[in-house]
Amino acid sequence: MDSNLLGLIAIGVLLVIIALTALRYWGRRRLREVAAERRVTAVPDMLQAFGRSIVLGTDPARATALVEALPKRKAKPLGDGTWGIDYVTKRDVVIAVRPTADGSEILVTSLVEHSGFPQGLVPWQAFATKVEEAAGAAGIPVRRGQHGFRFAPPPANTLEHGAWVVTP
Repeated sequence: MDSNLLGLIAIGVLLVIIALTALRYWGRRRLREVAAERRVTAVPDMLQAFGRSIVLGTDPARATALVEALPKRKAKPLGDGTWGIDYVTKRDVVIAVRPTADGSEILVTSLVEHSGFPQGLVPWQAFATKVEEAAGAAGIPVRRGQHGFRFAPPPANTLEHGAWVVTP
């Protein structure tokens, strides 16, 4: 009787181990499928939101001064005339001021991809709102522009992440 009970317990434990292994495999596969589906739908929307630039009716020097004067901003100067919004690194979202025919434009020039998605959308949108409010308070005409991005894959055999770069 005791040997039969021990045999049944051993079979039960073995079945639980097999079931947990199968459940883990199925769960990981399902998570990968969901992430792939989300990537197909979410990334284009995110890139479109990142591509909405701020076109100011003023020269680039005044636009740069406007950005520099923003209080408590998430964008930090990178030292080369650009600003970075950091999610993981300083250069996850790189912002620059470019001259245009009717003034200047503040836009995202590159995005680093982490976990399969560009990061830092909410800080970029908050930054853009602050710039628009500051420009409106200074009497500078503001409108929104739109840019597209292309994917630049990371170099082979590196630990770097892919990046999205603004198209010319």
